[in-house]
Amino acid sequence: MSFQTYFKPTQKLLLQIQESDQSQSRTELLTVYIDSIEGNTLIVTLPYGANAVDHYPFKEGLNFAISTEALGLGIRTTGDFSRKIAGDRFSIILTGTMQMFQRRACPRLDCQLGIRFSRAAKTLQTMREIWQRNMDVLYSPEAPLIFEGFKQTKVNISSGGLRLSVKPPANQDELCLVLINLDDGKPPICTIAEIVWSCTQNENSVTVGMRFINILSEDQLRIERFIREKV
Repeated sequence: MSFQTYFKPTQKLLLQIQESDQSQSRTELLTVYIDSIEGNTLIVTLPYGANAVDHYPFKEGLNFAISTEALGLGIRTTGDFSRKIAGDRFSIILTGTMQMFQRRACPRLDCQLGIRFSRAAKTLQTMREIWQRNMDVLYSPEAPLIFEGFKQTKVNISSGGLRLSVKPPANQDELCLVLINLDDGKPPICTIAEIVWSCTQNENSVTVGMRFINILSEDQLRIERFIREKV
């Protein structure tokens, strides 16, 4: 198979981590950009700052579901982590057959929700640690339902991401910690979100589209139920 037909340098890929030993089922994604391809080996770059590869627990045999766009269609396959190279680069061995598919839009909803988020520049490793600490607090048996500091915000939400307005600047691939109050009697949803795109409205406001890259699968189902009940 000629992977070069579908994968090109600078192309953006979305990697979904495939692990069966997680204590909680969750969706965990990474954005990467292709540096080069030779045979079935991709050299890719993480966009999350210097030495980003050292800030993620890559290990031998870690498997990815890989998706991208090419030739006007969605493309997906699988691959295995091969080795760290340096700084923000690592290699992937492509292992699966190529599948083309029509992307289906997730149901979305325009609404107002209580939102808290942090945009402080942090490494991927630090963001994952902060996410885990928040989850430990939110799901502790002794933890009350805490909704202090949530700001009612106009959003467009789906189980895969969020659109809202924030103060500038907003940079593509920037990581944010987002807490969402669905007002459903359960703890706030906590997710790491990545800014995928931004559009400046004025000097005080930027509309951003965020993709959830670390979120419990249960919380994605909660969002889907919330949307179904509102439409």
